[in-house]
Amino acid sequence: MAENQGTTIVWGVDTTNMTGFTAAASGGYTFTGADMNYEADKVEVKNASGEVTTAYYYNQRVTLSLKCYPSGSSGSATSLPVAGEMVTVTSGDAAINGDWICESASKARSNEGVTEFDISLISYGNVTPS
Repeated sequence: MAENQGTTIVWGVDTTNMTGFTAAASGGYTFTGADMNYEADKVEVKNASGEVTTAYYYNQRVTLSLKCYPSGSSGSATSLPVAGEMVTVTSGDAAINGDWICESASKARSNEGVTEFDISLISYGNVTPS
């Protein structure tokens, strides 16, 4: 167990499970990374001198990239969502916890390491995953 001396920092990954898709293996994942980004499309309006006078942001969305490996008795090298499927993420981080849409999923296998999954998810403000 890690001990902290000095400035307190947030350490580790809070994501604990993925479910809701066809090949899901509940409890069959160990998460090693979660990268979340807030994004939007942008239009810049310029004046006659070419200076930006207005920036218009629309189509807000959140993307989430999860890194994990299959583990435990329910873990499987085929337990990946496919693009377009809903993925329910369980996390202690309220911004990550909930339903997402799978954008892409890949796996990497090696004779010298664990099978690793890289899963890209997206959430749109006006689209409810199903």
